[in-house]
Amino acid sequence: MLACLRIPNFPWQVEVARKPELHDRSAIIAGKALDLGEELTNISGGPGQKTNSKSSKKTSASLSARVVLAASPDLTDVMPGMPLIEATSRHRGVLIIEADTPLYALVFDEIIENLERLVPDIEAAAPGLAYVGIWGLESLYGDDAHVVRLLAGAVDGFDLRIGVGDNKWLAYAASLLSRSNSGRKVTGEPGRFLDQFPVDSLPLPYQLIKRLHAFGLTTMGHIADIPRGPMEAQFGQAGGTAWDLANGIDHRPLMPKRSVLGVSEHLDFPDPTVSMATIVTAIESLLNRAYGRSQLSRRFARQASIQSQVFQHAPWTMRIAFKDPAGNKNQALFAIKSKLDMAVIPGPLEDMRITLSGITGEAGRQESMWKEVKRYTDLQETISQLRFRLRVAPPIYQVRELEPWSRIPERRYALVQMSSSGGEYTDATRDQVARRHPELPEAKKVG
Repeated sequence: MLACLRIPNFPWQVEVARKPELHDRSAIIAGKALDLGEELTNISGGPGQKTNSKSSKKTSASLSARVVLAASPDLTDVMPGMPLIEATSRHRGVLIIEADTPLYALVFDEIIENLERLVPDIEAAAPGLAYVGIWGLESLYGDDAHVVRLLAGAVDGFDLRIGVGDNKWLAYAASLLSRSNSGRKVTGEPGRFLDQFPVDSLPLPYQLIKRLHAFGLTTMGHIADIPRGPMEAQFGQAGGTAWDLANGIDHRPLMPKRSVLGVSEHLDFPDPTVSMATIVTAIESLLNRAYGRSQLSRRFARQASIQSQVFQHAPWTMRIAFKDPAGNKNQALFAIKSKLDMAVIPGPLEDMRITLSGITGEAGRQESMWKEVKRYTDLQETISQLRFRLRVAPPIYQVRELEPWSRIPERRYALVQMSSSGGEYTDATRDQVARRHPELPEAKKVG
């Protein structure tokens, strides 16, 4: 049994909490991407078309390239994912707010941290949306009703909706019918429960929702009445996903959030500023506070992230990956100032938040007197830094001998992806080598 915790219009609720004067205004929060549908259904779009850098920059800056992330409750005909140009054509003169995605992620992370103190299995699917495994909690907190009340009490200051179901989609659908800070549970036949749900509830791209309406498919029941084959033939893989969801089928497992240790500090400027001296002083003050926290006592940080609200402009973010883990304020400040000298600040900064992450317990490192060993150690450290900065395995390969005696050139050597743990190849590379050389023993390492 799963519970879905959904905060409707989460970006809007965060903006109102920050600026209460927005409560009675019609506004749209706009951004360049919408991840909610992908998080809910893991539907990936088709391959993107390649464009040159000039045209891509022009497109991303244009109004038509931006979409609606959230809107004030009075704009009932504005959907997340709708092109911004379409939304503004329906509501002339509506207030447009640039999405502050780092702030939304930070606020939601704090919510998840509060929930983790109560329940162990939590998946943060997207800002404002989380799934909780509530199996076995009845022995601690009582029945499902008590668990729902417990979860609602842990999220303070937001309009929370909770749904309970046998899978993620049914729990999400139940949350659509629940009232503020309460829960709804799916019982009985899923198909009967979903029959009258509008297709607008499906986590599908906005353009596909419009196509479904064009075909007269306006409810889940309409989709469930059609065989899966014709749905896939007409709408592709997303059509098959829509058919599964309309019938209450969802095989996605719960993927609990992996906690990442980080330290964050924040300050507000008395007046918006572009003075580099003031900005550097603020950074130094925040770093001093951060390294004074117990989480960084005798520990080091690999990365710093700076987020600021910019007066009458989109939020500004800068990320700095330290070449060597920074164990004190001065080391971190030196790296940040080096990056700051080349940064372009878009306008007056209203506030600043620094987050130190990649916390490690490394307290020292003994260098080798042998040049070859030192070069190899430096290479491993570089790969480790690239992995942390890129968030994927860096594309660094090493040529290794496989069968140097072979008469076939392709069998003599192989490219082996290096890792920061010791230069051994990854599972993906091992599979590639195994497919090319099935005669190799499974446990054999190249080189």
